[in-house]
Amino acid sequence: MRTKIRGVHRIAGASLVATLGLLAAACGSSSSTSASTTAPAASSTTAANLTPATINVGVLPIADVAPLYLGIKQGFFAKQKLTVVPHALQGGAAVASAVVGGSLQFGFGATANLILAVSQKLPLQFVASGDSAAANASTAWSAIQVSATSGIKTIKDLAGKTVAANATQGENELALDSILIKNGVDPKSVHVVAMPFPNMPSALSAGQVQAVTEVEPFVSSINAHGGKTLSPLFEGMQPSLLVAGYFTTTAEISSNPGLVKRFVTAMNESLDYASQNPDAVRQIIPTYTSIPAAVASSLKLPVWNSTLNTSSIQGQETLMKQLGWMTSDIPVSQLVWSGAKQ
Repeated sequence: MRTKIRGVHRIAGASLVATLGLLAAACGSSSSTSASTTAPAASSTTAANLTPATINVGVLPIADVAPLYLGIKQGFFAKQKLTVVPHALQGGAAVASAVVGGSLQFGFGATANLILAVSQKLPLQFVASGDSAAANASTAWSAIQVSATSGIKTIKDLAGKTVAANATQGENELALDSILIKNGVDPKSVHVVAMPFPNMPSALSAGQVQAVTEVEPFVSSINAHGGKTLSPLFEGMQPSLLVAGYFTTTAEISSNPGLVKRFVTAMNESLDYASQNPDAVRQIIPTYTSIPAAVASSLKLPVWNSTLNTSSIQGQETLMKQLGWMTSDIPVSQLVWSGAKQ
């Protein structure tokens, strides 16, 4: 039986603090849940007569958010008369709390965690894509890994073992559970512990855990030191899985629809630019993360696309209900702003 370290499945009585702690745990908002906010009508307003505005965006210091920084550098937000101030916080709880409090207008968060937050009556919606899994195993940037001396050969061997994820009931754990089920392993038989990504390689090497659910650049580091990849993680759940997105509150959408539209327009342009210019991505990653330039030059990058993969969102919501993480049905129209590119 899965122990409490993995996390009790919080359903109806979860606290707001616990929910915020889950939000944005990827790769880490203030009334009752409302239906999708209607997209603003098309406007003939040109960039020349837009009102300049400053917006604050909560992010994590990881490669996944490179498009935001590229968009600032390339002037995509400036075209919308927006000055973007990224706030690189150390955890998803801090990002979500700031969005709830109104000091941040937008935040970057994992898909599974936003679904769980909405199921617990937080009125949040994705407005733009964040990043996605690769289309196939050969280009995967996430993995389930073990040490060379673990004796673990297949996913089936994980039954009864301890596996590290960056958060309980987060995107990594959801992908892990999906892969376990596909391989005939009861997720409850696996003991999952929460651990920051940078700590996983040493914990694996020391035998504190028998497997880890990692992302780049740590996937490459573990493999370089004799580790073994059992399966791609996000890609093993579903190729092109929507791992994360940019979100805001429905109150922000209702009160500032034009501002939201301008942010999304620039964000989508930034996502497409990142997809088409991997060298620019590799150059900007060391400017806002602790990833050295030498590592950034060779790591496998997340996938960026300006289209929100709503079928991926629905699939994750369905699995979360099957696992008992939530009981209510959350339609995609409630999770994704109707003005988002779908």
